[in-house]
Amino acid sequence: MPRFTIFKKILVITLLLSLLPLLVSSAILLANLQSTSARLSAEISESDDRQAVESLQMKARDLAENIKDFLHQCECDLLFLSRSPLSRPALLDFYQTRLSEVWQRGGSSTASQGTHEFLPIYRSIALIDRNGKEQMVIRNGRFVPEGELTDVSVPANTEFKGETYFQKVRALKPGDIYVSHLTGFHVGKQEQLAGAPDPESAYDGKMYQGVVRFGAPLFDKKGRFNGMVLLSLDHRHLMEFTQHIDPGKNASTLFPSYQSGNYAFLFDDEGWIITHPKFWDIRGVDPAGNLVPPYTARSTKADIESGRIPFNLDHAGFVHPGYPKVSAAVRAKQEGYVDITNVGGAKKIMAFAPIFYDTGDYAKHGVFGGVTIGFQVDRFHEASRKGGRLIDKQLGEHRRTSAIIIFLTALVSALSAWLLSRGISVPLRQLTENAGKLAAGDSAVRVAVNSADEIGVLAQTFNNMADELDRRKVSLLSTLEELKKSRLEIMDERNFKASVLESISSGIVTFSPEGFLTSINRTGRLFLGEEVTEGMHYREVFREWYGLCERIAAVFASNSGYGRETFRFDHGPGKTHFDVGFFPIGHDSEHGLTVTLRNETERENLHEEMMRLDRLASLGKLSAGIAHEVRNPLTGISLLLDDLHDQATSNSADKELIKKALAEIERVEKLVNALLNYSSPVRAEFRECDLNRLVNDTVLLLRRPCEKQQVQLTVEEGAVPPFRFDPEKIKQAVLNIIKNAQQALPDGGRIRVATSVQDGYAVIDISDDGPGIAGDDLPLIFEPFFTRKGAGTGLGLSITQRIIEEHQGRVRVESAPGNGTRFTVELPLGQCPASSSPSGKECPQGM
Repeated sequence: MPRFTIFKKILVITLLLSLLPLLVSSAILLANLQSTSARLSAEISESDDRQAVESLQMKARDLAENIKDFLHQCECDLLFLSRSPLSRPALLDFYQTRLSEVWQRGGSSTASQGTHEFLPIYRSIALIDRNGKEQMVIRNGRFVPEGELTDVSVPANTEFKGETYFQKVRALKPGDIYVSHLTGFHVGKQEQLAGAPDPESAYDGKMYQGVVRFGAPLFDKKGRFNGMVLLSLDHRHLMEFTQHIDPGKNASTLFPSYQSGNYAFLFDDEGWIITHPKFWDIRGVDPAGNLVPPYTARSTKADIESGRIPFNLDHAGFVHPGYPKVSAAVRAKQEGYVDITNVGGAKKIMAFAPIFYDTGDYAKHGVFGGVTIGFQVDRFHEASRKGGRLIDKQLGEHRRTSAIIIFLTALVSALSAWLLSRGISVPLRQLTENAGKLAAGDSAVRVAVNSADEIGVLAQTFNNMADELDRRKVSLLSTLEELKKSRLEIMDERNFKASVLESISSGIVTFSPEGFLTSINRTGRLFLGEEVTEGMHYREVFREWYGLCERIAAVFASNSGYGRETFRFDHGPGKTHFDVGFFPIGHDSEHGLTVTLRNETERENLHEEMMRLDRLASLGKLSAGIAHEVRNPLTGISLLLDDLHDQATSNSADKELIKKALAEIERVEKLVNALLNYSSPVRAEFRECDLNRLVNDTVLLLRRPCEKQQVQLTVEEGAVPPFRFDPEKIKQAVLNIIKNAQQALPDGGRIRVATSVQDGYAVIDISDDGPGIAGDDLPLIFEPFFTRKGAGTGLGLSITQRIIEEHQGRVRVESAPGNGTRFTVELPLGQCPASSSPSGKECPQGM
């Protein structure tokens, strides 16, 4: 069946009845325009809703970021004050220089425009001693008289009668900070209104006066708690963040309208409201210091009327279920929006964002709380209603025009009907089809404008709207493409620089002109520790690097002294000598300072070891030469004295002198032999032996001399398997150590010898309970010829060390005056050194 189109209908019916076709075409035209109007209104309303919500969320995020920065600035102020000289002039200067602008209402309705004042950020600053007694307190611009200072270790003596900040700060470690929740005396409804009908007109009502406490402990030079510094953030500065926001007007306001629902407020991580146009909604304590319970479904009528109902979102589900959801989402570090009906009955969209902060009491959830910004729902649709009214107006005008056309065209001929039907149906069809395409996302469609009547105006308006949408789409895509390219370029450059810095073997640390850490590479973290984070001050970063903080401070102060220096720090094995460089970022460090750290410990150790080996080699050559030159004449003198002794007269005095001379020559002979042994030691012969048997045999040789000296010599054998070593040399080393211990016990004592196996080494522990070795002598005991005994050669421990090193082992000593001495010898259980010449023989059974 052929389609009976509007054009055919109008043409046929107009030929029969000129009026009926016009009525039908007008009705169809109006229906299509009404449908188009409804779709356009819906799209405008949806777009307005989306843009309004996104705008509110962006404002909430920006406000949360500003509050986070403000709280961190308070932390920096606290750390600065805790590390500064705490004198009365210094405290007063700090108090007077920490100011921020406050826009507040006047005392009456004549001052409704408010005043702008720069007020101190901190309501009070207090220095408290280790016992909780206030030493100095600045409050309201003056020092509190000494007679009014209190003991804040007792919560009842604090400003709000129940604060425990002293106990919490006292439990902190060095560098930690305590941050409290908001506290202040609760303000009731009638106290704020003071007879006014609503908060907006309550100019003479009571203000909420609360504080957030920032506390840092102080420690003396021995690391003991020595008191604390306390900053009390004035609540008015928190109110400044939300009090002047009016999303309805999209501008600042002195005091928001609560009834409209267009206002912002803050709540903490426990759900308590801490800024609000209604002061009785803010958390607070009663005169006894007890926290006033929150507003719940069980709150009494008297409490509600008096306003003794601070608002806690976790308990406000009975007002609207969205409030607890907002509080829970912020604690989960989420942002978003909800549809809310407040206590005043206003329906609104409430956007919220978390304030990321994890210091003090806020470490539990990692947030200080949340920011909310509300806006009335009806205001969202204002633009769509205006658009609908404009379209309805256009439709009314079109209806009037259509009536005129119907009346006139009733008098014309079929030709007029044909022209009219075509002039109406074709543009209408194009407009309808293209409107559908535009709604589906095809912004390239346009409607042909063939007339200047209402349909032509509507078509032209449609085309203008499509052109504007197309231009905005192209502009947005171009901007996005440029942003993508810029982002990729920035990321490539940053990754290249980061890769270069991370591959450098030196630690590279940069600081801002104020001394705060801005970057650190991987090697720097190895030297300074993983706990170092960006934003730390250089005095905190290098607090254990003696002298380095002062050097950096001098560079910052004088803008000179750049270059490299060698520092020695005690940071454990392998980290004692560092080459430190200081280089400016920009002219005269205007953009900061770069500090480089290079570990030179191994090179310094090798240098010292080479010097020691050269010294020992020279000493060996000298000793060998002296020994050979002295030995021959010494032998002749000894033989002559023997003959003189045998041929001496009966004069006993002469014999005694000759006998003493022979004894001294024998002592010199022993020294010469020791020098020869030290300078030309016998090559070690390694073979598999039993260490326990060797130690027992050695102890057996010394047991009788020890018993005569009343020294108890004991042996504790461990499970040591046979392994390869030179038994004669190890026996000599053990004898040297035990003899030294015996000589350190002239009045008797105890010597303990123990063997064991630890980490692949055979261990010999030799300890005594003698007087110990002086701290200044410990580094020298293995040096040749060092001795505190009048008759010793000072070569015993040097020879012992050489023997142990020849076995690729280690020897350590632990001693302190009055606590005895302990020598630990460690011999590897593996193969003997490649330089040895093992004979392949077993140790004799006597060993």
